[in-house]
Amino acid sequence: MYRVVTPQTEAELESYYQLRWQLLRKPWQQPRGSERDEFDEYALHRMMVDNTGNLVAVGRLYVSGDEAQIRFMAVVPDCRDRGLGTRMVQALEQVARQQGARRLVMNAREEAVSFYGRCGFTVVGEGPISFGKIPHRQMIKALTSIHQIRHCPELCDDLQRSWHRRIPISEKMGIKIIQYTGSRFKTKGNLTANLNMHESMFAGSIYSQCVLTGWGLIWLQMQEFGLNGDIVQGSGDIKYLTPVWDEPTAEVQGRLREQLLPLQAGERVRIDLEVILYSGEQKAAIFNSRYVILPH
Repeated sequence: MYRVVTPQTEAELESYYQLRWQLLRKPWQQPRGSERDEFDEYALHRMMVDNTGNLVAVGRLYVSGDEAQIRFMAVVPDCRDRGLGTRMVQALEQVARQQGARRLVMNAREEAVSFYGRCGFTVVGEGPISFGKIPHRQMIKALTSIHQIRHCPELCDDLQRSWHRRIPISEKMGIKIIQYTGSRFKTKGNLTANLNMHESMFAGSIYSQCVLTGWGLIWLQMQEFGLNGDIVQGSGDIKYLTPVWDEPTAEVQGRLREQLLPLQAGERVRIDLEVILYSGEQKAAIFNSRYVILPH
């Protein structure tokens, strides 16, 4: 069991800075003290500990206006490839959102660019060269993804607000709409908020995200076509393929206009959808569900 916590005591802060130095400065023969900078006093610090209290990862967030920078993030070598880096990024992103930041920025070492790309960051330029020999790339992630949706962004905004207001658990799960094209609909969840005792995504959370994703595609297309009705789940079957260790994204697609039109005549409609949930880029679950739309 791993937890992301805030270092509180002097001893915790000392351990936090010690690990920063050991992982990020000592390998390049940098002295103690080089792991700190002038922004530490005003920054937000997080560290990850295991169930015995051992420190396994660190990360820092510095917020300036509507921009937040992630820096000094690292995971101890023995605990890598367990999804802990992704969890730390998600924890820092959640803090940034709570602070009102609209985008995350960072300078990533070249070997870490692909990892941050999987976390939603985009390379925008060359970064600094540390210690005269380690090149970095500037990376950015927008936190207001709802406004990047080009097709019906207002409807997507309405849907997400409605979910969070009427289904509070969806907000606790961190369910966000990240794409709608008119036929393809995609959501993402916050892995950290949906962990089970094995440190992977809780099966019930996977099922819930899939249900909402299919429901959302139908609702959006109903609004586009001016149709009314109550959407309920008639049946659902899910196949779990692999544990979800990385950011969960769910995707569904379909053009439903012809299937939905009988609502105009007051007829009940049944729609079958297949939702795929991914762990990062790996297919993790397949959800087949029948939704029933009851005309008003």
